[in-house]
Amino acid sequence: MTALVSDLPVAALSGRLGLPEREAANLVEALRRLGIGRLGELAKLSPGQVADRFGPAGTLALRIARGEDELLALTVHGAWEELVEQIDLPEGTAGSRLERALELLVDRLLAAPQRKGRSLLGLRLSALFGDGGSWSVAQGLGRPTASSRALRAVLLPRLEQLPAPPVTLSLRAVRLGERAAEQTELALRGDESRRHRLAAALREVRAAQGADALLKVRPADSASRLPERRALLTPYPVPSR
Repeated sequence: MTALVSDLPVAALSGRLGLPEREAANLVEALRRLGIGRLGELAKLSPGQVADRFGPAGTLALRIARGEDELLALTVHGAWEELVEQIDLPEGTAGSRLERALELLVDRLLAAPQRKGRSLLGLRLSALFGDGGSWSVAQGLGRPTASSRALRAVLLPRLEQLPAPPVTLSLRAVRLGERAAEQTELALRGDESRRHRLAAALREVRAAQGADALLKVRPADSASRLPERRALLTPYPVPSR
């Protein structure tokens, strides 16, 4: 196994296992819950351990991770970074508190440096429950977007499909579009010019200092008795151009 393949996230296995999308996603999620986030970590496990825990699908995943299956072996065309955000939740989180958690995930996903300004084409919203169960749903976007408002609009209704309050919620970008085209600045004036300059300044700071360099306070659970649950720190949004 090359160092580059070894460093790939286990999510890179999903399209190689020949499983239905949901089953492949459940296997990847189970690996992550055990602390196996990279193919190199999976490759170090013994075949017996993997077979006992994950069955034939796990055995195939191990062979792919080790490069033992020539037909399915992963080939790498340049470095690839996984774009996923996750948040742990108190037991019983539901309603407006769950919506605030999703909004925080959206903000973090858009602010992640791995996105490199590219638009999003497809997402996967996943949840883990206190009893060990899991849930996930794919969400296509129709057209490329990097608008937090648009992402929240399509994802919030998905929360109603959750079978129980989750203890972990995660949001993953499964398809990325092209980088938004640079727009020529022609006689920008007033609010439009200020928004353009602010966006440029925010991008420069974030590129130099990281996604957590600029944060804003988002109301979360105003009725909570615990001050730390009344608001959340979330990446400051970059204004649209």
